[in-house]
Amino acid sequence: MRLGVRGRGPGGRNEKGVALVVTLLVLTLLLTIILEFNLGMRVEARAAANFRDDMKAYYLTRSGITFAIALLEEDGKTEPKYDSLNELWAQKIPMIPVGDGVVSIAITDEDSRINVNKLAIGSGVVTGDNMRTLMVRFLELFELKSELADTIADWIDPDDNERPNGAESGYYEGLEDPYEATNKLLNSIPELRLIKGMEDDIFGRLKNYLTVHSDGWINVNTASKQVLMSLSDELNGDIADEIMAYRSENPFQTKVDLKNNISLSEHVYTDISKFFDVKSNYFSITATGEVNQSKRTINAVVKRQGDKCTLVYWRME
Repeated sequence: MRLGVRGRGPGGRNEKGVALVVTLLVLTLLLTIILEFNLGMRVEARAAANFRDDMKAYYLTRSGITFAIALLEEDGKTEPKYDSLNELWAQKIPMIPVGDGVVSIAITDEDSRINVNKLAIGSGVVTGDNMRTLMVRFLELFELKSELADTIADWIDPDDNERPNGAESGYYEGLEDPYEATNKLLNSIPELRLIKGMEDDIFGRLKNYLTVHSDGWINVNTASKQVLMSLSDELNGDIADEIMAYRSENPFQTKVDLKNNISLSEHVYTDISKFFDVKSNYFSITATGEVNQSKRTINAVVKRQGDKCTLVYWRME
């Protein structure tokens, strides 16, 4: 009698092949899911870490602004009569490590600069025409055309009457990308770039000498040589150097100190006295906080009255 032997037919081999393919597909799918899940988790972890670092950098920057304000308020208590570059607020502040980040702080006297908004409205006994004359002298130091003083004044004055060398909306509306003159005071110095004649290279040369945040008085204890020379045709480079050398050791504590200690004639002193002071009320603060790859910068301007500061401008980058 013959015993039957169970063979392995084509059907059995096919079933095993299909099972193997299905198994491989399932393993591939599971591996893909695991890898995607792992990637997603790492992306979320990195996003969470970035968010954490961003928030830390932001609050570090805020703390830098608060520190600078405290420094200015303390100075207002100890030296209320004058402000100079010899004082603590004006010194270069080293980068401050805080936790796992660092914060850098810089304070600048806005009253050391020329307030371009005063070209239209003046300040106290100083008229807009007085300020235009000062601005023309300033521009000439940089070998720039005086017409720029008129275009700035036209941009910020409330009317559409074009000065002889100025520009109003009629000019700006004729540009390839037209816009209107605002006919109001500038909110920030970068807005000057919209004005006729203020090319990028000119703006880059002038921006650190100009402001829109001040009472209009120029502090002779902190002003640059160029700004000092803008006060009068007769205040030349030698006199400006004399002022800067003297104040480095002996800050002017009153306006009369300038007349008593610097080679100024009586009429020159009288001419410039309406433009300058020895005290500052407006200060700009730049603070930058860094944590790992996250970085935040805040630019602020404060007005100090007595020993209290009030925020007048705030911009975060």
